Amino acid sequence: MAVLNPSCVITGPSRTPRWGQHLRIDLGGLDSTLAISRDNRLPRAAVVVTLAAQELMRLSKGGDKLQNILVVGSQVDPTLHPGFREISENMRALRDKWFPRAKLNLMTNFEVLDDAEVRVALGFYNNSVVRLECGTVKTFKALTGRKTTHLGEIVSQLATLDRVIVRANFVRGKVDNSTEAEINGWIRRLRDVKPEEIQITSPPPRHRKGQPQGISKTRMQEIVDQLTEEIGATITMLEHEDEVA
Repeated sequence: MAVLNPSCVITGPSRTPRWGQHLRIDLGGLDSTLAISRDNRLPRAAVVVTLAAQELMRLSKGGDKLQNILVVGSQVDPTLHPGFREISENMRALRDKWFPRAKLNLMTNFEVLDDAEVRVALGFYNNSVVRLECGTVKTFKALTGRKTTHLGEIVSQLATLDRVIVRANFVRGKVDNSTEAEINGWIRRLRDVKPEEIQITSPPPRHRKGQPQGISKTRMQEIVDQLTEEIGATITMLEHEDEVA
């Protein structure tokens, strides 16, 4: 009989400036010992729920505090897990039972554009944290490899949701999503989405060779100032620990 190993699904608790004391539940790790099938190496829904239940109960009974629970996908977007709705519903129930004051947050690239089951599952989360960091379809395709039409579809879908947090990572190099044209286009899309919060970050300006380069502090502040003037949402500049969370 296989032994359930929490480390294949659960990371933490750990603390970052934005998320405080939090626990990460990974639905997108591949090569799990208890995978769905030989062809689908994502962890079974029952494994995820069981491990989460055991860990949340242990932490609660031990007197630990959690401010946030993050449902993530390290290698595959969590919304692509075939048991996403089942897991989401159970995570909400577990949160309500053991840490009712904690926020349940979904970290996603929103790769499933129009799926009824996914839309139902989104309702179990306090926030959906979605990457949206391009103003033009050309840059969107260059950064994500997805069809150019997906950018408009993502914005249209996000505009119908409540409690959206937009996350953007600004880079320079072969692809630059920090130009004036990109930021103006990005802000136009943000007006349609109407996010509750906008989280922005950038890697170090002099990153490793071959890696995307970060933007300057001056340019970052210019973006913050423009957002403050044009968008009515909370703006958070993420620390590196929050970006990888």
